Amino acid sequence: MWARPRLSQHESPAGGSLVGAMERYVQIETLSTREALLAEADKLRSIPALKVILDETVRVLADDNASFHDLFNVVKYDQAISSKIISAANSAYCARGSQLVSLERSMMAIGVDEIRRIVICLVFVQEMVGRCKLRQGDLASLWSHTLSVACAAKMLAEKTMAEDSAKVFTASILHDIGKIPFFMYGDRYREIREEAHDAGRDLCSIEREAFGIDHAELGHFMSLKLNFPNGFSEVIRGHHGGLETIEPIVDIVMKADKFIENPDVDIGPEGIILREEADRINAETKRVAGLLGMG
Repeated sequence: MWARPRLSQHESPAGGSLVGAMERYVQIETLSTREALLAEADKLRSIPALKVILDETVRVLADDNASFHDLFNVVKYDQAISSKIISAANSAYCARGSQLVSLERSMMAIGVDEIRRIVICLVFVQEMVGRCKLRQGDLASLWSHTLSVACAAKMLAEKTMAEDSAKVFTASILHDIGKIPFFMYGDRYREIREEAHDAGRDLCSIEREAFGIDHAELGHFMSLKLNFPNGFSEVIRGHHGGLETIEPIVDIVMKADKFIENPDVDIGPEGIILREEADRINAETKRVAGLLGMG
């Protein structure tokens, strides 16, 4: 970390005022915080197991032509995810009588589309967020928002037919990964998020003021380090706007994100669709959360 300038109330740096020195200190602190966040984000890449799981899982989920066996061959090597799938297959949401004990039969009972959603949710919660040991309240807040956006984006993709809904759901689950390192700052970051919500300000702009970087840029950095497909990286980078060219998948996630933050926001015809489907989106969010035992 950079050292704090030691100036008394009567001192000033050569060629500058005390106010100027303090402004420079704030800039230095912001710069050092930015570098610290980037360093923490880079640590995720250095976890071998996480790298392998994310590479394979995201690659398969991004492939429209991926088969049941492609997905099974990824999942079967992860004990935690396999156990969760078997548990989900035997839950009240899926149970069809006889108890299922094998992963393959459990996946077949649940269905490929549902498995895709379960797997990306579990990878996000257990492999990414879980390794960062977030406080329970922070995890709940991040997870609730993420899943709600994913369900809203999936619904919007289905209604507009602008993009594959399964791919949109996966990208949406990953759209806020840049927030994970920010939660290291505990109360400071919680206060910033509350300020953004209460004042109706864009969270990214407040993050840049406080930390010198926002969660969209930080998440994009993480996605490149983790070799995410380009379309997913663009969603992470552009879900708060700022891109010159917006691909359909980015536009869908961006509008779903805005809707979940404020259902009355004006986002054009997509807002009308999402408001009409609000009850179904809420029901689907609760259903998926229940299926994962995270409701």
